[in-house]
Amino acid sequence: MKFKKAPLLRYSLQFISLVSFILFLANLSYPPGLGNQLLQWFSRLDPWLLLSELRWQQEVPYWVWLPLLTLASTLLWGRIFCGWLCPFGAFLALTDTIGRAVFKFKMLSLTRNKVLHALQHMQYYWLLFLMIVFVLGSNWVFFLTPFALFSHEIVRGLQGQVPWMLMGITAGTLFFSRLWCSVLCPTGILLSLAAKLRLFHYRIVGDCVQCEKCTRACSVGAAPAHTSVVKEGCLTCGNCQRVCPTKAIEWQRSSWRGRDRQLVPADDVAATKRKESRRQFFKAAFTALMAAALWRKTVWAAEKALRPPGVLPEPEFTAVCNRCGRCIQVCPSKALSPMPITEGLANFETPYIIPRRNRCDLCLACQKVCPTGAIAKVPLEKVRMGKAVIDKPRCIAWTEGKQCLICGEQCPVLAIEGDEQHRPIVLTDKCVGCGSCENVCPVDGEAAIRVFPS
Repeated sequence: MKFKKAPLLRYSLQFISLVSFILFLANLSYPPGLGNQLLQWFSRLDPWLLLSELRWQQEVPYWVWLPLLTLASTLLWGRIFCGWLCPFGAFLALTDTIGRAVFKFKMLSLTRNKVLHALQHMQYYWLLFLMIVFVLGSNWVFFLTPFALFSHEIVRGLQGQVPWMLMGITAGTLFFSRLWCSVLCPTGILLSLAAKLRLFHYRIVGDCVQCEKCTRACSVGAAPAHTSVVKEGCLTCGNCQRVCPTKAIEWQRSSWRGRDRQLVPADDVAATKRKESRRQFFKAAFTALMAAALWRKTVWAAEKALRPPGVLPEPEFTAVCNRCGRCIQVCPSKALSPMPITEGLANFETPYIIPRRNRCDLCLACQKVCPTGAIAKVPLEKVRMGKAVIDKPRCIAWTEGKQCLICGEQCPVLAIEGDEQHRPIVLTDKCVGCGSCENVCPVDGEAAIRVFPS
């Protein structure tokens, strides 16, 4: 864009997006307030969230206009969401700026972009892989979207855990520019695909001297180095226009009447296209096979676990949950924890409860912060997380005749009462499976009353 205040506006929006997103997550607590609502609405700008809703809920949500607004802006101006509004994109833009300052010499700068350009042609095969996995029933694609992934890693940091993925992506951005945004981010690739039809873009209208300053300035490898227009991955940042020494790059409307002129010999372009077309079929077939193999490992590996109140049935829950970690962050009793990889890939990083450590207080805050509907909003009287079962040989009231009814005293729904000898009995029709009884059981080691998932 040509107006002089565009960079200042973009930097301001990126700063507001990044800071507000982190602050909203850091202050996400019980009861969820205005910050959670703003976080929810902000997250709904991602078109993948709409695809998840359509895939699993089979209904058009009332907030459908938000992702459609993102797509509409992309069709007009390209990936303006990624370059101006995405909080994770803003963080990686800052990281990329630091990387450019460290690798400021020309040779190092060119080397830094080589990996990005070498892998860029793989982005749509990666998108095909993700789409197949998604259609077959796995929600791992949503874990990699910017709002979910950034949420997950921030929550890990707030919980005192190491945000490994964030560290890896940050390191990759320092050394290879914005490789994640250009090649690996599901939202970025989807919007790149839509940006092929954009109405406005940067293009070369003057005399290009092939100085390649625009190539070095572009963080996503979209500069018009060989064609007269920027590629579909352009973030609409305007860096190419600002560094052009001949002012040959302008913001213009797309030409629908014919192809854009080539800045490299036509024979070279044709040879490259022929070479690439011979490999496309095999790459697509290999991508489909890998996606199907991963789907079998994720969908059918799900095992029952004690989940938050209101979750969808398994394995539907593991398919819908995007592992953003917001339910873990907002839980006032710290009852929710991410499942380890030892429980299977389908369960990995999904929230679950270990009652012996912490019990669920039935505040239902997790339902209010879940962005995907994996934790459905159901009233307390319909919550059925699991059932409590008494292990009578371990219960001191049953085996030693002691008057212990702590589990019944702590039950928030009065689902445990004493018999004529003051021994605990579970009223299964009332039990919601919150784990309070198991949490307070005074027996050493494994509790004498345990909650099993429904």
